Amino acid sequence: MIGDLRLLSHQLANPHCRSPKELVSWMGALQAQNYPMSKWAMGIRLPASTIRTVDKAIHCGEIIRIHVLRPTWHWIPQEDVRWMLALSKRNIQSALKFRNKNSGITDNLCIQCNRMLEKILAGHTHLTRQEIYSEFNRSGVNIHPIQMTLVMMQAEIEGIICSGIDKNNQWTYALLEERIFSTSMLSQDEALAKLATKFFQSHSPASLYDFAWWSGLTRCESKKAIDLIAPDLVRDKRSSPCLWTHTSCGTQQLSDTENLHLLPSYDEYLIAYRDRTHVIDTQHQHRAFNAYGTFHPVVLYNGQVVGTWTQTTRRAVRVFPFHSLINMPQRYLQKAINAYKRFMTLETS
Repeated sequence: MIGDLRLLSHQLANPHCRSPKELVSWMGALQAQNYPMSKWAMGIRLPASTIRTVDKAIHCGEIIRIHVLRPTWHWIPQEDVRWMLALSKRNIQSALKFRNKNSGITDNLCIQCNRMLEKILAGHTHLTRQEIYSEFNRSGVNIHPIQMTLVMMQAEIEGIICSGIDKNNQWTYALLEERIFSTSMLSQDEALAKLATKFFQSHSPASLYDFAWWSGLTRCESKKAIDLIAPDLVRDKRSSPCLWTHTSCGTQQLSDTENLHLLPSYDEYLIAYRDRTHVIDTQHQHRAFNAYGTFHPVVLYNGQVVGTWTQTTRRAVRVFPFHSLINMPQRYLQKAINAYKRFMTLETS
């Protein structure tokens, strides 16, 4: 039952979104740790799309890739970037403070780097990470790669930079103020309610702990957010911890009894939850993700994670079931493989 509802809320069954922007807005934020695979995370939920559809949305700035929430890379709809950054900023800066100190990053270094970024990216200039690193060194800003990662993240949190257009199949950075339109800010309560609504409509059923993990908010902030939208949530008191389902999920039913998908690495279906036992057996979790935060591409069959997969060549995709007793219908498996290949514009079988 939980798997069925999540297939629907995640747009993996009966999808209704028609564009990357509409999908990302529905999801609230879509994890984008692995850049190529994050495009497939959109493609798998937009059956008529190809990678060019997603690339166009990125190029136009309809969706923005930026560190926010936990924090990690996420795709955010353009109009939500500023209020989501404002909501996340305090908790993220608190988390970064210790890492910055241990890496020798001072406030003065951040200020220096921010000024450099504003200078070299001005005029809608989009540069890769390596190009920015080279510009830093040429200007006498000598930082090592770990410091570079933290400095760039700090600049994102402060609303200075965000993702730019693709350049030679590489992602770039651009100035946020040149990338998105001016948008109105929300009060904290408005932002909490909006974020909770987006999460529960797209991730139901989920617990308070799941929402706190996904959002990066404190437990107190997360509880307040849930309280603000309580009329739109249905509580399952039988589960422990209790699960909340958004009322919009109650009007949907699965149209197909067989649902098989090749989920990308770091997909929201797994990574968005603190407790993942509802969709993957504990004994197999080490094959899908590890304690260091690495999540692998997985096979999802009728709402349950039953194996992993990888693309070996331009034509070949290999599937590795967790055990031999898993009987995935070959026609559904081939359909899922072909869907991935069509999206990536690869040769289909």
